[in-house]
Amino acid sequence: MRISLRHQSDRLALLTGRPKLLSVDYSADPAIVSRALPRRADDERKNVLLLGGNGFVGMHFLHDLLDDERVEKVYALVRPKGTNSGEARIRRQARKYKMALPESDKLVVLEGSYLEPSMGLDETTYETLVSDVDVVIDAAGATTHEYPYARYRQEKVLPTVTLAEFCLTRRFKTLHVIGSVGSEVYTRLRDFYRPSFFFCGYSKMKYVVKHLSLKMNRDGVPIHVYQAPFALGGPGTRFKDPGMEYSFWNMVWHMVQQGQTYQFGGTNPMVAGDVLSRAVLNNALSAAPRPISYPVTPVTNEQLAERLGLELVPYKEFRQGLVLANRFRLREVKWRNPISSARREWQRAGFVRSLFPRCLPELLTNIDTAVRAPAVPLNAGIPAIDVLVANARNIRKIAKDLPVVATAEKAVPEAIEETAAESRAA
Repeated sequence: MRISLRHQSDRLALLTGRPKLLSVDYSADPAIVSRALPRRADDERKNVLLLGGNGFVGMHFLHDLLDDERVEKVYALVRPKGTNSGEARIRRQARKYKMALPESDKLVVLEGSYLEPSMGLDETTYETLVSDVDVVIDAAGATTHEYPYARYRQEKVLPTVTLAEFCLTRRFKTLHVIGSVGSEVYTRLRDFYRPSFFFCGYSKMKYVVKHLSLKMNRDGVPIHVYQAPFALGGPGTRFKDPGMEYSFWNMVWHMVQQGQTYQFGGTNPMVAGDVLSRAVLNNALSAAPRPISYPVTPVTNEQLAERLGLELVPYKEFRQGLVLANRFRLREVKWRNPISSARREWQRAGFVRSLFPRCLPELLTNIDTAVRAPAVPLNAGIPAIDVLVANARNIRKIAKDLPVVATAEKAVPEAIEETAAESRAA
């Protein structure tokens, strides 16, 4: 079975804003091929291949897979880095996020890359994967937003097609791709030409992956996509996440610095990492997985204002104050290095404008509308705003400017952890 993305159809879809122009070539009818391949019965334990298991979200998947009685074996493909083995990188990430991985003989760590032929594995190991795996979870890929679409195309779009082909070789496998609600910002042609941070090459890649996955699913390829939001730390990490690496926390920091947030009738997309993991795995290990899911537990700006001590103002007023406070200042230029320091000042001022574009309420409304589509049941248990505040207090840059915690609120993290433990036990 051979699957390939038809030449430049993804770029044409982005140029015209028409995802229907995405085109895929198959060497055989994927629906017929999938029915003919051997597969395990629905009640049998499954073997899972996890890509990106050493990332923040991937660590949650790894933890829950090792703890799930529906899973027989977990193959974790980790790219080698320097002298550190794949197992060492996983252990380091577990320590970084204070995660205790279950003791289990299920785990098989493989060093390789899904970007390479045969995943960078020797022939015997690759053949084992092709013949033994039942479920593939793709949580790998870049998390930065600074590259053009061409780079993300090579790192994510084309590999998604290759993984789909892998899933229709030797044994029937379902493919579960972690997408992003950020791709929902595109609703009109002009959105594809906006200069803001939210309309960058990364978002375009996620847009293509979403629509490509849906198209292949309609054609009979067992691929499923999850439009995930910002994944924050949950009780399992003691509410620790990548912090200021997220644009979300950069936005919150600017709000706290200004003492304001903006009036908005919609919501902000987020989810705790453990809640996201359970939602994805419950769908992936079900007999009939949904083609697309929106595992989101949103928070409102009203909740942000109340819990972080912020004033609610119209968005226009909020943005004007923010841009004025973060404008380019000549006095900030270091005259010993005038060119580089001036460039940094321009970039800082430009980033703030890009992070809070004039159309921000509109694009958040587009995301909010999509999130309200039928979603995987989350069974979250912990209020999303409590998760957000607990994480914010773990980020030093933000926490130092937050209001003093009330006595009653000090017990919230402990109460949340008790609730989560009871939920896991149940």
